[in-house]
Amino acid sequence: MKFSNLKISLPLLALVTMMFSCVSEPSSDVSQDSIFAEYRLVYSSDDDKTYARADFKLGSTFGTKLQLTSPADVTIDGSSMAFKALFGYYERDLAGVAPTGEFEYTDLDGSTFVNQVIAAKSIDLPATLAPLKKGSSYTLSWVGDALGTDETITVTVNGPNEGDAKVFSTTDPGATSIILSADKINGLGVGLGRIIIERFHRQTLQEGTSKGGETWARYFSKTENIDIQP
Repeated sequence: MKFSNLKISLPLLALVTMMFSCVSEPSSDVSQDSIFAEYRLVYSSDDDKTYARADFKLGSTFGTKLQLTSPADVTIDGSSMAFKALFGYYERDLAGVAPTGEFEYTDLDGSTFVNQVIAAKSIDLPATLAPLKKGSSYTLSWVGDALGTDETITVTVNGPNEGDAKVFSTTDPGATSIILSADKINGLGVGLGRIIIERFHRQTLQEGTSKGGETWARYFSKTENIDIQP
């Protein structure tokens, strides 16, 4: 996904790279029943792609990332997924919005777990965005369905200065808008910023080991410009 004008310092980028690379262990080193799985569909409007991703971890969502040892395998709708060593997860790109994705994971004990993830409902920014003004809150009404159960709406605004990105979120069922608070707007630099909105939908794991797992989907709008005024 693209979030143009996002500013990350080189030392921070190097630190993040070190944190996420070379941290995966082979799944053959652990009990197969101790593997926690995460399956997700992430749609990016900027790319018009769905990223199908699968994570395997030791014991919980906070556990050590695992790389599957052959013949263990994971597929999405019957197609293979590539292991991304930098991030420690499996991924396959799908064109456009994939309405559903069926993940099938087979471990070294020969057990197979099948989980279906449903795409998050679409969400977009309004066609016209009024400027953000320092000292004032801002009500943003999105284009798309009202907020549902097990969903979160998140807006990220990246100002023109390094390190001034601000995140706003709501989990109120039935909401059709989100308030960008004045205190956070005050922390943005003045000038042309970038804004994006996303819908997160947590779902229920259908099959897994005794350690369980998670399934969820995200839908990211296109990234747009927004004026930030004093």
